[in-house]
Amino acid sequence: MPTQSSPGPSHAAAEVLLRATVCAASRIAWDVTIRGQEWLPEGPCFLYGNHSNNYDPFILNRFTEWGEATTGVMTMEFAGRGLVGSIFRATGVIGTHKSVPEPHLVRRIHRMLDEGRRVVIFPEGGRRWDGRPAPWIAATAKLFWRMGVPVYPVRIHGSYVSWPRWARWPRPARVTVQPLPAIDFTGCQTLQHALDRLKEPISECEDAPGGSHGCAPAWSYRPADGFNRLAYRCPTTGAFNAVRSPDGRRIEDGAGVARWTMQHDSTLVDANGDVVPSGDFREIARRMPLSPEGNGALIRHDAWVRTNGLQSGRAELYTDRVRLGDFTIPVEKIRYMGLERSDRIWLVDNERHVYSRFPDSCSTLAWYDTLLRINPEINA
Repeated sequence: MPTQSSPGPSHAAAEVLLRATVCAASRIAWDVTIRGQEWLPEGPCFLYGNHSNNYDPFILNRFTEWGEATTGVMTMEFAGRGLVGSIFRATGVIGTHKSVPEPHLVRRIHRMLDEGRRVVIFPEGGRRWDGRPAPWIAATAKLFWRMGVPVYPVRIHGSYVSWPRWARWPRPARVTVQPLPAIDFTGCQTLQHALDRLKEPISECEDAPGGSHGCAPAWSYRPADGFNRLAYRCPTTGAFNAVRSPDGRRIEDGAGVARWTMQHDSTLVDANGDVVPSGDFREIARRMPLSPEGNGALIRHDAWVRTNGLQSGRAELYTDRVRLGDFTIPVEKIRYMGLERSDRIWLVDNERHVYSRFPDSCSTLAWYDTLLRINPEINA
């Protein structure tokens, strides 16, 4: 029987710092409320939900009692480095490399549940780029289904409109946390049945016009800044990294023609006055044919590349290989990849782990989507 263990001094100190910093920052940035407080569970369980705003886990902890903050699984971009990472780890947060198999992870999660902790896991493996449901990490669904503790979905209304992953600046939106009753796995004979039941509560597209449940911000500062990270190909010319915003609101295509205006909720208005969801731009990019440039590269720009040390160099993506600084990796040899923050990508083959950071004018999402089109077996 799992029992709630008393937090040690380091854990208590870390929770004080956590609530006084990032949790407090969420209070300042957004008007956060909860709907359905009675469904916020006690005791060992899983919590999961939609995740587009980097602060979602800390927004959720606004409504937990002192000494009972949630723990969970967090990508190494935040849990692995620096003072903030140390605070997260001291509160029990586990750092992970997302798609890379980590056998120790299940044991550590089991230990946290045995200690009576509430474990938050975002099953899509990170923040949504466009506010739309993303593929689940299958191992997470299996964990929820088989661990034998209650699994509670949480809808975070306003997660995307409050601060999209691609955006440079937050929007002062309303955010509503809505815990829901635990998932009933009765009758689920296969993992696919369980997965379908788990997905349904958080399957809403957050970027739909009028779909923000009253959370849309009344104003925003330069809402189009960073939109080139999501709209990584020009919808008219197909060129990579060609979309620009000269003033943080109007958006120009690759020919320098202003064709859209970004609204406060990150939807766009075109020249005809029609409202376009921001996620449509990613879908357009993913459907365009892949046409190499004159030198044979699909994408090329400067980057900072790291294996053992940091070096600058050219980053080039071809239909059959990736060239990062001095390293060339055949696309067919890439086993895993992941995105960190909004400007970094890591690739893993049988020999090395290569980590790259791109300049602000380039999109890591373009690399991620294009590599999956060339080799769908990456992260499989």
